[in-house]
Amino acid sequence: MRLRCTESGHDAGQTAVLEGIRVESGREPVDVVKTLHYRPDLFGRPFCDALELSMRGESDWTPGERELFAAYVSSLNQCPF
Repeated sequence: MRLRCTESGHDAGQTAVLEGIRVESGREPVDVVKTLHYRPDLFGRPFCDALELSMRGESDWTPGERELFAAYVSSLNQCPF
């Protein structure tokens, strides 16, 4: 599901970040990046904090193993990142 508001509903600072990504990469930022930058106080930062904890927090698995698991799942889901 895509949220239309993430296409144009960013504040000036977030719009500048997304434009910088466009310029540097030569393509449109992927949807997850747009979502993280849309109202970052509500979703982006809390989500990134939770992601950081799950990928780098205490675990029986190394960060490298967790990255490998995430990459494998992303490939199964045909994610571009």
